[in-house]
Formats: sequence, structure tokens, C-alpha cells
Amino acid sequence: MNIKVSILIFILLSFFNMGAVSTEVTNAKNSFSSLETNIRNVSEFQENGAKLQYKTRDNIEKESDRIKEYLANNINASYREVNKNQFEIRDNNFYTNIKLWCEDKYTYVEITLINKDDKYTTVDLKRILKKAENQKSKNTKYFFYYEGKEKEQNNDYSIDKLANENNIQKTKLLRITNGNTGTGYLSNGDKINFAIISYNTGSNIIIGSPIIFATY
Repeated sequence: MNIKVSILIFILLSFFNMGAVSTEVTNAKNSFSSLETNIRNVSEFQENGAKLQYKTRDNIEKESDRIKEYLANNINASYREVNKNQFEIRDNNFYTNIKLWCEDKYTYVEITLINKDDKYTTVDLKRILKKAENQKSKNTKYFFYYEGKEKEQNNDYSIDKLANENNIQKTKLLRITNGNTGTGYLSNGDKINFAIISYNTGSNIIIGSPIIFATY
């Protein structure tokens, strides 16, 4: 192959690779993970969580046994059966709730993981749940949320400031009894739900994607 042609191909491939990397970096900057990092800087970590939902054609007993076996082999914690198709696992920092139900020849699964250890981000929680997925699952969905207590030096942090500093677009804000809540979209199109809630002990900043699935 002509040397000049080889060099041209190399340059073109380099540009393609740079474009791929650039897209990944842009997506990372506009992701829930990036938003969580920003909110951690202005708050004291309280908890975060991730939820996995999917459906499978495997029968409910088989799927329940598969999840139990995975969790038993990977999590050293206390186990409690809520009912036939719901169980939970607890240790010092993690709370996991698993629900299964049948509908239209499918088994539906919902696994919720709540974490109290600030060293784990929602990205870490997703990695944990990812391993619990059924390889034949369909309509897989992930939900994330973070809650932190407003730091003393940031006690003037407002719902507008949260939206503006994090470039949340198409925002809709609502005043509620003990604070403010809102919805909007990150630059990458992900839907975001956010709130600043006042308690006797101070204000908490809460974010979720696409919704806040925990109570507050």
C-alpha cells in the first residue's frame, strides 16, 4: 500500500476515534452521574439509590430462584421474605428489595437498591444491579436518585440555582408545602426530577432520573 494512502487512512481513523471519545466525554458531562457529583459538592451525602426493572419469559419461580442464588453468592447480609414473590436483604449500608409478578405471559422484576455509604455513587449501584440482570430480559429500565443535606456554607442554595448551574433545560418548577420541586431535562435528553425540601434539621437536596423513586 502506498505510504501516503496509509498515512491518510491513519489520520481519518484518528479523527473517527477522536469523535467517538468526544461524544463519550460530552455524554458523561451531561449525565446523571455528573449531576450527582455536582450536588455532592454542595451537600452532605445522606443516601442514594438505583432501581432496575425488566421483564422475562422465564417463569416466576425460576427467575426468583436465579436472583436469590446470585444475591446469596454476592451479598453477605440478612435475608427476609416479605411474601412469596417479594424479599429483601439488609446489611449495614445496603437495603435491597426485590419484587416479582406475572402479567401477559411475562415475569416482571423490580430490584431496588438503597445505599447509605458515601463511597458508592449511583454508577457503582448500577454496576451491582447490572450483574443481577437476566440475560434474556426485555424492556430493561434503570432509575437513579441521590439525597444530600445542604451544607451550612450553601444554605442559600435555591431550586433555580440548581437548575441553572447544571444546565437543566425545559424546567417546570412547583412550590410545595415544605420546599420546591421541579422537572426538566439534561443536555443529553435524560429526564430529571429535583427538589429542595426543608426539615427541622435543615434542607435536603434530592435529584432523580427519570423520577425520584424514594419518598421525601
